Amino acid sequence: MLPQDRQNEIMKQLRKFRTIKISDISRDLNVTRETIRKDLYEMEERGLIRKVHGGAILNKAKFETKYITRKSTNEIEKRSIAKRAADLVEDGDTIYVDYGTTALFFAQEILSKKDLTILTNSLPIANELVDYSEFEVIIFGGNVRKNEKSLFGPIAYRNIEKLYVDKGFFGIGSIDINAGYTNVHMGEAEVSRLMMNNSRKTIMMADYTKFKSIAMNQVASIVEVDVLVTDSNTDEEILTQLRERNKKVIIVQTEGSVIIE
Repeated sequence: MLPQDRQNEIMKQLRKFRTIKISDISRDLNVTRETIRKDLYEMEERGLIRKVHGGAILNKAKFETKYITRKSTNEIEKRSIAKRAADLVEDGDTIYVDYGTTALFFAQEILSKKDLTILTNSLPIANELVDYSEFEVIIFGGNVRKNEKSLFGPIAYRNIEKLYVDKGFFGIGSIDINAGYTNVHMGEAEVSRLMMNNSRKTIMMADYTKFKSIAMNQVASIVEVDVLVTDSNTDEEILTQLRERNKKVIIVQTEGSVIIE
């Protein structure tokens, strides 16, 4: 067996079991322990694994989730949008914060607010906010979508039914003038849809890459969202169409220094 083949098999075992022993993998591959040690050394040099006594574990920093990876995509636009959306929060508000990376940046922007009650279906967002004494943080419960660490399912839906907020702040997967606001995951889309119904005012946060595409599950039509906060890279024709539907659109320059409403 070639070194690359052995190392591929080691990675398969690590993805399945999270940890391996040198003695076990050498037996399974019918090679010496010294050969496996050399393989592990090379893999550690490449940042794939971390050697521990008698074996190895996955390097979690290398195999981060899609959620974490997306945080660095269009980060300037997302942070500018989040900062502007945070201006719409007033002390004493009861708000809902949806899942997603822009919503996480939004959560970081409201830390100076006071006396907020915050509902969320996102474990990363709850974790971001829970230590602030000015905030009452409420999560719905439910099934956990592991790669997003979001909550959905029958338990979440039942708990949402009787919860109402002043303002709901939402992220989105895709936006199309005709199809509206859509997301890939059916459960997350249902949570967002229910909370939009239970929000006195709905604010959508979306960077320019979310336009002109359609995902499977509709969250809302264009006219059902009160305010859209986006960035200046969004196509002007789309913005015109949104305004024609009497929707308020807030456009933020990527530098965050100029705001057009």
